[in-house]
Amino acid sequence: MKPTHFPFDRQLEHTAADWWARLRDPSLPDDELVAWSEWLDADAANAAAYERVSALAELMGGMDEVNRRAFVARFAPVPARTAPVARRPRARLAMALAAGVTLALLGAGAFLALRPAATDTEARFASAHAGHRDIALPDGSSIELGGASSVTTRFGRDERLVDLDAGEAFFRVAHAERPFIVHAGPLRIRDLGTAFNVRRSGERVTVTVTEGRVRVSPLAAPNDAGTVELGAGREVSFDAETQAMRILDVDPASATAWRSHRLEFVNEPLASVVENVNRYAARPIRLQDPSLGKMTFTGTVEVDTIDSWVAALPRVFPVRVVTYPDRLELARQTTMARSAQPR
Repeated sequence: MKPTHFPFDRQLEHTAADWWARLRDPSLPDDELVAWSEWLDADAANAAAYERVSALAELMGGMDEVNRRAFVARFAPVPARTAPVARRPRARLAMALAAGVTLALLGAGAFLALRPAATDTEARFASAHAGHRDIALPDGSSIELGGASSVTTRFGRDERLVDLDAGEAFFRVAHAERPFIVHAGPLRIRDLGTAFNVRRSGERVTVTVTEGRVRVSPLAAPNDAGTVELGAGREVSFDAETQAMRILDVDPASATAWRSHRLEFVNEPLASVVENVNRYAARPIRLQDPSLGKMTFTGTVEVDTIDSWVAALPRVFPVRVVTYPDRLELARQTTMARSAQPR
């Protein structure tokens, strides 16, 4: 069987390493972060090169001083006596990649790869209303943001921390010695080598695991009280009002259906459903009577037909829809008026 090759572009690897080094600067201006994100989105090869640099830097950062020096001495530069390509194609390819990335890191002035950063690197990312955004993190992990969502990342020497400030995000975590932790409202989610989805509606948070495992605990609980550990295909919802955690077996594909422009809900309070739908709605939906928000909804909302979904709600809930040019309002339906509704 013929070996698989990928093109090695020294200039591309150097550019990726330069970005890696610049992102270590906590004073990096916001327009530079935007430029980095645009560079990643411009070509899949850019993102792949950045992941290789991040993986190598993470590996070198975890080495002790002796092994670091040995690693650099071995791979930068590659010895001229390397075996011919025909005899050792895979070995030569691996050494070329390691040498190229190492030299790029050094050439970019990023010998920081040889030691963990002393200070946190913080960045904030947000998605547009009704939009999605893909984010490549410095350690090789990735975040996909749903509509009108935002996160703040803080990568330091001891841990990788992400705050889900609003909305919904899907995390795919690269393995590393430093723990990967997500704060979402009242919850702390610690990755145990996995991919998982987090949805935050105010102080109500839902965590769904699609691969591996996570550990979820209330931030306010002492000594990890109330901590639960979830595997793939399980979901926990935390209700701040009752301080209760509800654990369910779920289809991971349904829990992350928003990535395909569908919002799935299971026994979700209508207030939470409306808040999530509003991240995609052309006209925001309001509840005239807050008590309506306690009714529960199970079903699917297609983000392209939200107005039709709202129009159908009176068939299943005691509500009527009041339409305004800039919004839709759900009002409580009277018994007399409800009796005229289709059954």
